Amino acid sequence: MLIELALTGKFIVDIVKRLKSDKAFRTIGFLLFVLILVGTMFFWLVEGLPFLKALAYSVGTLSLNSPYDFRITFSTIGIVFNIIYIFIGVGVYLIFVMEVGRTIIAAHEDFEKKQAEKKALKKAQKEARLNESN
Repeated sequence: MLIELALTGKFIVDIVKRLKSDKAFRTIGFLLFVLILVGTMFFWLVEGLPFLKALAYSVGTLSLNSPYDFRITFSTIGIVFNIIYIFIGVGVYLIFVMEVGRTIIAAHEDFEKKQAEKKALKKAQKEARLNESN
């Protein structure tokens, strides 16, 4: 359990490092942030949802989480905005999530490689000690 928690922290650090160093990844992340901000502001200011519900609705819509509350009725402009928002935002969201996944996989492979190198080094040292004692 503790190892998984440490790896999760390492993955977050690796994602932040990649956001700092990789211009394309940073651009996709920024575009996703802007889309969430625009969606939140629209649903908050135009449709009258409370701010946190507007934020949750925006993020949920982009993540295909179906946050639809049927007690909420949108205006015609809200429905049109939502359709356009889904067409534009879902692709950006999925590309960002794919890139985050690639970063996590690369970090995990690097971790496994370092673990294997440590294990091989310990084994080689143990064999060297056995050879010296003989």
